[in-house]
Amino acid sequence: MKNALFVCLLSLFGMATVQAQLVKISGKIVANSSQQGLDYASATLVRLLDSATVGVQYSNAQGIFEFKEVKSGQYFIMAYYLGYEKAKSAVFTVVNADLELPILRLTSSTNTLKEVTIKGNKPLIERKIDRMVFNLESSIAAKGTDLTQALALTPMLRVEESGISIVGKGGVSVMINERMVPLRGSDLINYLKSLRSDDIEKIEVITTPPAKYEAQGNSGLINIVMKSNPSLGWSGNFSPSFIQNSYSGFANNFNLNYQSQKLASSVKLRQYHRPAHIDEQTDNIGVNSIWSRDPRKSVADGIGANLSLDYKAGKTTNLGLIYDVSKTSSDMDIDNVTIYQTRGQTDSVLRTVSHNENPNLTHTLSLYYDQKLDSLGKKLSTSFNYFANAPETTNSFQTTSDQTGQTNRVRNFNGTQYHVWSAQSDLNLPYKWVLLETGLKFTNFDQDAETVYANFVQDVFRPDPLRSNAFNYNEKNLAGYISLQKALSKKWEAKAGLRYEYTWVDGYSPTLDSRSKSQYGKLFPTAYLSYKLDNKNTFSINYSKRINRPSLRAVNPAKWYSNPYTYFTGNPYLKPSYNHNLEFSYMHGNISFTAYGQKLVNGYAYVVEVKEALKVVNAYNYLTQYSTGLTASLNQKFFPWWENSSFASYSYSNSKSALSQVLTQNGSAFSYSINNTFKTSKQTSAFVNFRQSLSSRQNNMYSQGRTVLSAGARVAFADNKFQVNASVNDILKGDLERNRLYYTDAVQYGRTYYDTRMLNLNATYTFGKSKVKGSQKQINFKETQRAN
Repeated sequence: MKNALFVCLLSLFGMATVQAQLVKISGKIVANSSQQGLDYASATLVRLLDSATVGVQYSNAQGIFEFKEVKSGQYFIMAYYLGYEKAKSAVFTVVNADLELPILRLTSSTNTLKEVTIKGNKPLIERKIDRMVFNLESSIAAKGTDLTQALALTPMLRVEESGISIVGKGGVSVMINERMVPLRGSDLINYLKSLRSDDIEKIEVITTPPAKYEAQGNSGLINIVMKSNPSLGWSGNFSPSFIQNSYSGFANNFNLNYQSQKLASSVKLRQYHRPAHIDEQTDNIGVNSIWSRDPRKSVADGIGANLSLDYKAGKTTNLGLIYDVSKTSSDMDIDNVTIYQTRGQTDSVLRTVSHNENPNLTHTLSLYYDQKLDSLGKKLSTSFNYFANAPETTNSFQTTSDQTGQTNRVRNFNGTQYHVWSAQSDLNLPYKWVLLETGLKFTNFDQDAETVYANFVQDVFRPDPLRSNAFNYNEKNLAGYISLQKALSKKWEAKAGLRYEYTWVDGYSPTLDSRSKSQYGKLFPTAYLSYKLDNKNTFSINYSKRINRPSLRAVNPAKWYSNPYTYFTGNPYLKPSYNHNLEFSYMHGNISFTAYGQKLVNGYAYVVEVKEALKVVNAYNYLTQYSTGLTASLNQKFFPWWENSSFASYSYSNSKSALSQVLTQNGSAFSYSINNTFKTSKQTSAFVNFRQSLSSRQNNMYSQGRTVLSAGARVAFADNKFQVNASVNDILKGDLERNRLYYTDAVQYGRTYYDTRMLNLNATYTFGKSKVKGSQKQINFKETQRAN
């Protein structure tokens, strides 16, 4: 089966080189006032039958443009140049002979206010066949913000300092112009804060990714579409922030862009210092009970740089590189008290004081080459990506027993090196009868990890070989896909795709002399069908199958000790889990409803076990889960000065465990959010946001409800070049995580507060030409997210 699929894919690649005898169209674009040709004016070839864009070309220094290999049919040209009104040619017919069109004359846009205001008539929310679209240009709340603030207004998205998620989907991967951003967590948030919403055309939320994207993960995708970039020259912005929770912190972002006719480039610098007070309490109650409290101070520091270069080597060729480097550290000082009991009687009390250091250096390099194959939109894209990550974690702790008075000093060290590289090639083949996409990708993961547990004996830290371990892991993944999309009529549209991935896994521990090897191949189908009743009513249904491969840390069998009697470990025999997703959506104007069903097979999670005096946390495959749910969103302008974005989600899950010690909890979950933005004047605005989640049950967990109230204001000066933002998050201090995990011999109670109530003051200064955006291209390199 797999051989037949790849032969098919390779055959499709060959199709791009076989072209029929087609027609060439040429023309000239001039300024009406001077009659001189306009250099680098855009000419868009539009098919009359369905108003589809066939291709875009740019004029040379004499104003001349050409379209090659155009099929027979009726067309017209739309011409555009910055500072001039758009011009439309007369309709012309292509038969068998080359055509030279009459001159297109553009008039200076001194009175184009009417055209500019028309852009605001786009609907705020649109439904495409495989994604939901949030048009930022139609949102008053999104104007003049950074990208994270605009994302927070997008239906179904939740933005926090720790990252971005789709409600009901967990963490999410972010793309810019269909290219993956190879960052996550705080680094991703800082990068997105360097981008301005005024440079963004729309945000696309993809809850069911098509076949062209990796099948890994069930969290969905966000695609950020930048506006076209007609201006030449320099631009940039500088954005410092002050953050106050229990401690004071700060973050700084600097962005510099340059755009010429052939080169687009950008340099983004980021830096942050974020301390926080975290209070965590974990009580494992059973015949053998363990009570533990971990108040700690956490300090996250980071500095990073991102360089993007995009070079237009010719009218049909683009090539470039993206390089990102970051150096981060996460330090913690923990004062832990653990009480051990048997049948309610205290056996011992341990106090552990520890200092945890976690420096990390990360490099990501991407090289790409894009080749347009004709003027009709056929394109071949090839890229090579490399990722290197070297986290080091040192946990130095001192444990004292109240019974013996004995003190143990331990240094626990883990050094890991990740190396991930991939090569991929994608073909985009738009035909009159169908849009065909196909591609191949190969990815290689390497992990070399060493964990050393050392006791302090006779003034020296001496390694304990029974608690130390080395682990080497290699994973290879070969993937190919094909996707077909077709408008069946003016109202019906369909899309279907098939992706095949074959994986080789080899894990070896020289310490234990233990090896685990496996290989497997799976097909991942996707299917979409949409029906557009009219301009306001759209129905759609889709299906996808996804895979969740374990993180590289989850398969490492090394034991990581937080005290001499508690450790976390990985499972080298852990297998991937699979998700089947079915969604049905209905959109009426700015109101959207989605009903969904999910089936999780061979799900894995961490399980807490008490083995005599040891508390062990390990990962196992044990979960089968069926989930159904309904989401609803409303984005509405009640008045020109008041915009509301509301979202609600309900789900019910039924879980079954293959492990007898895990007691699953069937039940429901409900959450909602209400975001209000008030435009108090042309220069000022304010927002009040509230979200609440009620108590819920899922897997073997019961979670208590949480509430978050946030508010803020924004002031703009100097034609929006200087902006000041102030906000307070979690005003009521209600973002408290409380849960219970159920096992046959114990119940674990958890209570954690992550210091989320905070004041954030931010200033942004924008300089240069506001429409110059530099290179915003990113590369699809989602695999780096498993190296953590």
